[in-house]
Amino acid sequence: MIKYYQRTVKDNKLKKLAEFQIGSLVYVSDPSEEEVQMISKKFALEEGLILDALDPYESPRMEIKKNVAYIFSRIPESKESLKQTSTFPVMFAVGKDFLMIVSRKNPDFLISIVDKRKKYFTTQRTKLFLRLFSEIAGMYSDLLNKINKRINYFSLNVGNFKDQDIINFINYEVILNDFINALLPLRHVLTNILSGKTLELYQDDKELVEDLQLNNEQLIERSKSNLTNIVNIRQAHEVISTNRLNRVMKVLTVSTVILALPTMITSFYGMNVRLPFDKNPDAYWGIIASILVLIGVLLVFLRKKKII
Repeated sequence: MIKYYQRTVKDNKLKKLAEFQIGSLVYVSDPSEEEVQMISKKFALEEGLILDALDPYESPRMEIKKNVAYIFSRIPESKESLKQTSTFPVMFAVGKDFLMIVSRKNPDFLISIVDKRKKYFTTQRTKLFLRLFSEIAGMYSDLLNKINKRINYFSLNVGNFKDQDIINFINYEVILNDFINALLPLRHVLTNILSGKTLELYQDDKELVEDLQLNNEQLIERSKSNLTNIVNIRQAHEVISTNRLNRVMKVLTVSTVILALPTMITSFYGMNVRLPFDKNPDAYWGIIASILVLIGVLLVFLRKKKII
């Protein structure tokens, strides 16, 4: 699917065009082979790079081919809950008279953002690209805020974890690693852009790129910090679980030792042989008293050894 949009400094609304015009935003979503070949020839683009943008595992990077800058990034998406959070690739192609967005999925929200922001003009290709990059960074920030709140909740209830909580923790770890893998390569992309060798930048554009660099570093540090918190909380949970298991095993062991004494003594009097006091009518109470004394002595011994 290929769509064309345009808004000049004189327009209040984003216009949808039937055909391409200079200064347009070209929106390519899940294109067919014929559409890939068509835009490749029409805009003099590298067909291989367009196909790379459709690869779900494509990493962020930047390439310059025939005066066209190809910037690959990954957009975070969260469907019904944080459990279904992931990232997907998108490519921005900044040409002489166009800005193109290519993705296998449908990032229609990018068009909605351009439509809502009155100062987002398609004729200002580089500035529009940088602003869309900033919007994507904002999406990362929002999702990191949600994950951080969940991690803070778990940190306050580290001793009351359920099996599902452990599964959620593993899921958050996967999400954060995905975020870091998507954000780290953007360091080099933004550095190349700021150099001015790949895209023509005005002073306002340079300030926007610098803000993007700072924001990107903060997102990386926040992701790493959340990962560290997850590891610490998981380790704390493991220690607490181990201590609880040790206490249970200690109670069971002590109980076994205590019960072994009366079992051993009474088993002697269950044999068909002559034993001391076997004819004494008060032998039962003597045996009970002996058992209680031995148990008392054992408990005192275990207490002194700080076993119980």
